[in-house]
Amino acid sequence: MRRLPPLKTLPAFELSATRASISAAAEELRLTHGAVSRQIKSLEDHLGVALFRRFNRRIELTAAGAELLPAVRQAMQVLETSAARVAAHTRQGPLTVSCLATFMMRWLIPRLYAFNATHPSIEVRLSASHAPVSFADGGTDVAIRLGKPPWPRGVAAYPFLADHVGPVLAPALLARHRIKRPADLGRVALLHADTRPQAWADWQRLAGADGLDPAKGPRFEHTYFLLEAAVSGLGAAIGSYPLVQHDLESGRLVAPFGFVVSGNAYCLLHPRRTPSLEKTTAFRAWIKAQTRHGVGPRQ
Repeated sequence: MRRLPPLKTLPAFELSATRASISAAAEELRLTHGAVSRQIKSLEDHLGVALFRRFNRRIELTAAGAELLPAVRQAMQVLETSAARVAAHTRQGPLTVSCLATFMMRWLIPRLYAFNATHPSIEVRLSASHAPVSFADGGTDVAIRLGKPPWPRGVAAYPFLADHVGPVLAPALLARHRIKRPADLGRVALLHADTRPQAWADWQRLAGADGLDPAKGPRFEHTYFLLEAAVSGLGAAIGSYPLVQHDLESGRLVAPFGFVVSGNAYCLLHPRRTPSLEKTTAFRAWIKAQTRHGVGPRQ
């Protein structure tokens, strides 16, 4: 069993020693002079040693009291700091992350276990959205969007993952149509997503490719559906490398012409003028660590 001193006596001892007055300590603790005196006496009886020398209008620490005081102060500071940290966790509540749906499913969720393991006290709530980011209603703590400056006024942006794009398709489709150069992609359907309607035109411009009709072909509401259609062999799609990395590694998709830098980046956004909450700071540091060693395609 721990032989701790009576914990309720420690504030009375610390304040009396600091103020060199039991009356001043009693006033600060909102207790009577007699109540503080009894607490100090209780502590002295527990330790078996006098902590103060008492005079008519003042007190002073004995050698034993002077030895005990620094430890009591340190213990109380540790308790105060820890209590404030726990209370801050409670006030902050869960971390609400607004994220692009396909990025959430294919990049963020498979890695989120690592954040949960490191920060078990922070509950993460995910919300899928492609809409322009807005923190006005207070319902979102951070957002992940694809883009580049300028960002909305009052928004702090932290780019953490460069966007690389290129055509991807099923290996069987590549072999069947003997696709050797970009113009050969015209032999298969070009797949489009409403969330990136200019993807084929942008890729042709960036890659210096031609011979394709960038507006022709089936359209899908979301990038996730687009990529699943490509895996199923329905045609070729422009894929963002972070979203297709695992499909390429598993052999579900191939990228015959590699990837080019799009000029955009996946960015973590949060309100610029809000207090620096621990949950936001922790998530930002974790996102940065996930991409520190690079996750771009091999050139």
